[in-house]
Amino acid sequence: MPDREGSAVHKKLYRIYYTTYYDSEHEEVKRKLKEKYGVEPADIKSSVLPEFRFLELPIAKGGLEKEISELVSSIIGSKYVKVDWIDTGV
Repeated sequence: MPDREGSAVHKKLYRIYYTTYYDSEHEEVKRKLKEKYGVEPADIKSSVLPEFRFLELPIAKGGLEKEISELVSSIIGSKYVKVDWIDTGV
């Protein structure tokens, strides 16, 4: 549904950034996120650094940054996980 100016659809989502060299860990992150939140994360691939992972998780509820970060960290074994809440309607 277009917003009042007729532009693209208003989105609310989480962007999740992390690094792993292991595709199996990355697939486990996607599986656990889908299992926990009931939505399929979108996988955006880096053409420059294949170990840099970037997911978009379409969830309308804000405030889950820490929870998502901890879940991803527990799988990849790193505290270097960045989670941003994006609300394009603001």
